[in-house]
Amino acid sequence: MLVQYARQSHPPELRAALFVESEKRLTWLGFFYTDFPNADVYLVGGTLRDILIGRMPQDIDLVIRNVDPEQLEQWLLQHGAAEFVGRFGTFKFIPHGCGGSEPIDIALPRTEFIGDKHESARDSMEVKFDPSLSIKDDLARRDFTINAMAFDTRRGRLIDPFLGLNDLYANLIQSVLIPEQRFYEDATRILRGLRFASQLQFGIEKDTWGAMKANIALLNNLSMDDDGSHRYVVPRESIGREFLLGFVAHPVHTVQLWKEAKALHLYMPQLAALETQIESDTKSAYHKTLDVLGLLQKKDIARRHGLSKASPTLLLAGLLSHLEDGPDQAYEICTRLYFHQFPSDHKAGIDCKRMFWLLKHVHTFNETDPASMRPSLFEKLFLNQRGAELLTLMHAHFIASGKHSIARERLHTAARIRGELMRHMLNEGEDGRLPRLITGKDIKQAGIEPGPGYRDLLDRVRDAQLTRAIVNRDQALNLLDAMIAEL
Repeated sequence: MLVQYARQSHPPELRAALFVESEKRLTWLGFFYTDFPNADVYLVGGTLRDILIGRMPQDIDLVIRNVDPEQLEQWLLQHGAAEFVGRFGTFKFIPHGCGGSEPIDIALPRTEFIGDKHESARDSMEVKFDPSLSIKDDLARRDFTINAMAFDTRRGRLIDPFLGLNDLYANLIQSVLIPEQRFYEDATRILRGLRFASQLQFGIEKDTWGAMKANIALLNNLSMDDDGSHRYVVPRESIGREFLLGFVAHPVHTVQLWKEAKALHLYMPQLAALETQIESDTKSAYHKTLDVLGLLQKKDIARRHGLSKASPTLLLAGLLSHLEDGPDQAYEICTRLYFHQFPSDHKAGIDCKRMFWLLKHVHTFNETDPASMRPSLFEKLFLNQRGAELLTLMHAHFIASGKHSIARERLHTAARIRGELMRHMLNEGEDGRLPRLITGKDIKQAGIEPGPGYRDLLDRVRDAQLTRAIVNRDQALNLLDAMIAEL
């Protein structure tokens, strides 16, 4: 049924109605209308936007009018699990029979306005709830027109006072009402706009774009706490979140947008400075960084090294791979902007330590020939997911450099060796792995205490196993005895 959402031949009301009819988490609406005949329930925000462009919405956002908040809470608790959260008046609701699903966000109609101590941050906005507030007045407080539509689930009507549907079909990000006012109210809307432009591949309306650039400095406003210390009114975690959500969708476009909006200069000035770093081929390090990102997105390059596609961590390593101070500087950016804020299985999940490791080893072949590496060391570096990412990053780097080098030739050698070892493991191992023939316990039983020599013995036996000099445990133990006798 979702295929129909994307059909422009279907009226938008029909696309929204199809979603309501098919969504298990909304089957309670009929009972709700029976109990509250004067109530209005609207699909709003990103939920409706995604439906209208043919995407499956992960989250469901509703606004419920004409119901007393206490009565609403009582009803929700009778029909599922409900919790009232935050100062913006939102219920998190999981209906009965939908355990394990994402909770529905149910908001009360409200207006937001600037108070005496406004700091251009969402948390400093004054809020007034009114169950009888019209949906048009509720929509008027929203950020962009494509998010300022509502679908009346009772009457099957689309409410679109700011012509968001026109902007949606025109692939355009446009502020609701006066853009300068919207961004002064909440400066993070600037970054949300950049994120939407990246995720949806939309353009940004001229006045909205001008206001974004003119007000970008609001994101660095400071506030003084009771103890006299200063803090950013827009948390750095929010900055990192908005960047990442756009970046993982369209890396190059996101970086370019942030640079043009001067957000890159504010939060990753080391990256913006690469534009003035001209290399021997007259190309800037910044443009080579964009080339690396473009190459990392090519599935044929990733697949050549055993990846289905580049992970968010690999993409971030590519973004920060030309920094002058290298891995340390990249790690500082990663942690300062909380790029590690999402769980590992999230679409924007970043591992700062793995990114640091990739950047630390990306130039390994400048000094080291993989053909001369101990097999056990080669295995540790390249015969795992992290190693596949490293080879992919190296590959993208070498192509972007435009140079023929010894290191580039060594990459091909490493890919060949990796392929041979992988085939050996598939043929001789279990589930693509080749278990070690001896363990540390065997060495300890031979009278060798843990230490540098202990690890070397393990690796030397592993070297022999990987090169097929030994193939079973008895041979491994005999080799171990011979090596110990030579100590």
